[in-house]
Amino acid sequence: MTALYPQILKSNVQWSPLTLWRWWREGLLGWLPLTIRRKLAGSQRQLIIEPDTNGLALFRQERDEREEVTRQPWESLSRETLRKLVRTERPTAIVLRMLANRALTRVVTLPIAAAGNLRQVLGYDMDRLTPFSAQQLYYDTLILERQPEQRRIRVELSALPRAEVDATLEALAGLGVTPDIVDVGGGRKGINLLPVEKRPRRGVWPRRLRNSLVVVSLSLMLAAALLPLWQQRTLVIRLQKQVDILQRDSSQVLDLREQLEKAVESSRFLLQKKQSRPPVIDLLRELTVLLPDNTWLERLQINGDALQLIGQSSSASALVGLIDESKLLGGVAFTSPVTNDRRTGKERFVLSAQVVLEP
Repeated sequence: MTALYPQILKSNVQWSPLTLWRWWREGLLGWLPLTIRRKLAGSQRQLIIEPDTNGLALFRQERDEREEVTRQPWESLSRETLRKLVRTERPTAIVLRMLANRALTRVVTLPIAAAGNLRQVLGYDMDRLTPFSAQQLYYDTLILERQPEQRRIRVELSALPRAEVDATLEALAGLGVTPDIVDVGGGRKGINLLPVEKRPRRGVWPRRLRNSLVVVSLSLMLAAALLPLWQQRTLVIRLQKQVDILQRDSSQVLDLREQLEKAVESSRFLLQKKQSRPPVIDLLRELTVLLPDNTWLERLQINGDALQLIGQSSSASALVGLIDESKLLGGVAFTSPVTNDRRTGKERFVLSAQVVLEP
């Protein structure tokens, strides 16, 4: 999407807050149309001043487009003319671009620990790398390659004799122009040989305002992209809660239904049991009617459909015929021999019968 992404994806790129900001900003801006991106990013116009022995050549550079503005000899230059041109162009930066044949360029390899303070590290070693001391040069550094395995970095050193640059800066100051950047023709982008203390601080508030607008715009875009997702998430959570409540309610309904079915089944079972045999009170009433007065029961046992009678009678043998006449009992028989009870003078009997439904 942007040229920054390949750099971010490299394993040897060192992350920093500035790198993260640029990556995040460029990533969001990449979704916008080109015209809107340019408005949000603001103008990136540079006014490039290239001096030579004859005079000054001024170029307008905006992004990758470079256009000559004017070319004037030294003797025809005036303070008012140059300042008027600068006001007309309204550049974000004024660049003094020196001739490449006056520059010193070296590529050196340093420990990776030096990456955080390259200017100071190379300043100590300047007299070995160049014929000049650090005080005699304007210089800057640029990391070309990181080698994490060897814990080393390759750095390009660019330098210009301070005397030549100061002479040109003084001439431009006389014309009312103070450059923001000093670099070399044909050099790499991002180089600024001008020390930080010599760089003018201008356009700070417009840049801050523009950056603030960019941050606000990108934040609104991000919010617009995330708000539907957040609303969907909120809706899903609310619906899930309702589903959970319904599931609990349905579970309770199923439990109640199961209990009801069990109760109905138990009632049906009891009803079937009741319908399958006569009530005990009816059996007792039937036996009371059938048994003669000279007969009494010592024990009456009902076990399911089986009925057992234990008792004494004056004529036990007649009991089988009497009980067999009942519509509630059948299969009457002695389960043991009849015996005489000497104490009562009665016949002791044990009878069994089958309880049947009344037709």
